[in-house]
Amino acid sequence: MRRLFSIATWCALLLTAPAASCLARTEADAPETVWTAIIPDAFPDYVYTWHFKPDGSYREDGRDPAKGTPIQPTLSGRWSRDGSHMLLRQSDLPYVFDGVVLGGLYAGTLYFGGRAASRFCAAKGEEAPTHCDTKPGVAAIGVLNGP
Repeated sequence: MRRLFSIATWCALLLTAPAASCLARTEADAPETVWTAIIPDAFPDYVYTWHFKPDGSYREDGRDPAKGTPIQPTLSGRWSRDGSHMLLRQSDLPYVFDGVVLGGLYAGTLYFGGRAASRFCAAKGEEAPTHCDTKPGVAAIGVLNGP
């Protein structure tokens, strides 16, 4: 009986081990999500690309689309989401993006050191929004080559 119990336990471990490693591999291999943003009040001439990873980290690259050149070194930070509310905190600078996601659109307020610095808006994917139209609690984003 003891031997049967040992064999059953060993078999159960073998059966669950591949499932656990598949789950871990799935999260590690999950593709990053790309959002492209503009910050019209504080940085009107630049476009920012955020690369979100499933582990809650992100990288930010900024560029001058008129010149096609980078405007900053790659920055990094952490992102979190609770329902439609999403928050991005940069690691080495006191910038916080606080906004709402609606489908493939993300809009809100950029804070610097706890003070509102600008509105921002982003579209999921590689294309930058052309403008952010905001009223209290409402945001609309026009995307290049979009309707």
